[in-house]
Amino acid sequence: MKKSILPILTSIILLASCESLDNLVSQIVPSNSSNSTSDSVKIKQPRYTKDKVDSTIWDLSVLDTARNVEYLFEVEKNVILEMNMARSNPKKYAEMYIQPRTKRFNGNLYNDYFMTNEGVAVVNECIKFMNNQKPLPILNPSKGLSQAAKDHASTQCLTDQTGHTGTDGSDPFVRMKRYGTYTTAGENIAYGTTSAREIVVQLLIDDGVKSRGHRKNIMNKSFTTSGVGYADKHKTYGSECVITYSGTFTEKE
Repeated sequence: MKKSILPILTSIILLASCESLDNLVSQIVPSNSSNSTSDSVKIKQPRYTKDKVDSTIWDLSVLDTARNVEYLFEVEKNVILEMNMARSNPKKYAEMYIQPRTKRFNGNLYNDYFMTNEGVAVVNECIKFMNNQKPLPILNPSKGLSQAAKDHASTQCLTDQTGHTGTDGSDPFVRMKRYGTYTTAGENIAYGTTSAREIVVQLLIDDGVKSRGHRKNIMNKSFTTSGVGYADKHKTYGSECVITYSGTFTEKE
């Protein structure tokens, strides 16, 4: 059977008022900038894999903070929900959605199909990390942060580029500042995954990323606001999900 490499992930974080990319957490594959515009490309409701959520275990009235906003697609709302599930009860999230993966490894091969970098060891490390985490405040959606994420996803997905540099040469923080101001901010990107849960679980496991930058972004207690941009096409990986984070984000009027 043909083996596939697990979907690619990239993350970046900017702390406090520092505006230097010296604080890059992880950049898996470099990307090349072009002179293309950063204006969003209008896209239809994307195709995605729906995840089941047991409402007897997860209080959706508290965790599903993006459900009623109009500016997010269903899968984008579900990404915020999954992150809130992980933040509100890290141990339960690991038990339900990460622990079962440990039984599906044969060396570094996962599910007889995906070739990972670290094998089951990084999954066990993630479970230990989650078991030791205290619950964190939930993330609330932001229209401005979401637009910044959508700008990147909807334009980059039309190319074979990856990473945080936009097709117009912008970095995540330039894109966020187009829609508001922030104190602390970060960005995660996942390619090649169509399930909100799989996106979040893979970012938490952070296979092959020494700094575990994606995990740190999702479980960063300083972040209280998030935006999501998802595109069900990418010339190389098929799909792209950009997640932006901020401590406080003031939307432009």
